[in-house]
Amino acid sequence: MSLPPPADPPASGFRLVALAGGAFSLRSLAHQETFHPVLGPAREAEALYLNQLALRSRLLQEPAGFAIWDVGLGAAGNALAVLHATRDLEIPLHLASFDCTLEPLEFALEHAGCLGYFGDYAPHLRRLIAEGGIEFCNGRQPVRWELHRGDFPALMAPAPDGSLTPANPSPRAILWDAYSPATNPAMWTLPLFTLLHRRLDPAVPCSLATYSRSTMLRATLLLAGFYVGRGHATGEKEETTVAATHLHLVGEPLGQRWLQRVGQSTCAEPLRSPAYSRAPISPASWQALLQHPQFRAGA
Repeated sequence: MSLPPPADPPASGFRLVALAGGAFSLRSLAHQETFHPVLGPAREAEALYLNQLALRSRLLQEPAGFAIWDVGLGAAGNALAVLHATRDLEIPLHLASFDCTLEPLEFALEHAGCLGYFGDYAPHLRRLIAEGGIEFCNGRQPVRWELHRGDFPALMAPAPDGSLTPANPSPRAILWDAYSPATNPAMWTLPLFTLLHRRLDPAVPCSLATYSRSTMLRATLLLAGFYVGRGHATGEKEETTVAATHLHLVGEPLGQRWLQRVGQSTCAEPLRSPAYSRAPISPASWQALLQHPQFRAGA
């Protein structure tokens, strides 16, 4: 029988919640959203990111090293799932985690025993919080882990002269786990995903997975320059979304039937500013979708 979670301090912006399967997760009181609400942090990260992006097999194909962007570090469930699953590989891993706050991670570390997924990584995370970047041996795997604390759209913004600094190293996988568009619209806009796409090295194939399956998100990713497809079911989600800079990394590309649904949707137009809204696809966006190479190729 699972023990009840300990009482949270009154000042905390998070609390522990017991999930149906017996695992515990965090709930943000400000956003009224539960992290990994059905499967729990470890199992959802494994299904949504590790397996869906085929990270183990892709690491084995890159003996010189593999870079992953963890966008929305949160309580570190996604990053730790990758580290747990690849520690027997000798492939160097460069992990870059992004978040505007460390509060969920600090709260999770205080309740590490109840959450159950930290294993022996808690000391590494405390060092990461204190130092902003660490190197360590993860079993057989050399790891360099960077923490980028701040507003992600601001980090992606061009310099005053309009130039963009390419990602170095350019990631081969992106774990996109921001709060939902309704509560955190700044992380789901077309300008942001366009800047992200522009920062990626076109010679380095990169795939991105996220929990959303919304028509708006998928249209946004396509118009930003990505190829986009249906992702696997995870927990309460019948589908998720996979996007990539190269079509071969998308297992089930969206096709003509999806385009038909876009034309009928009342919520398909991408967000162009950090204010949530719902609208049908605009004529300009519709024409741009039709010109995307994913559809011109008859996908």
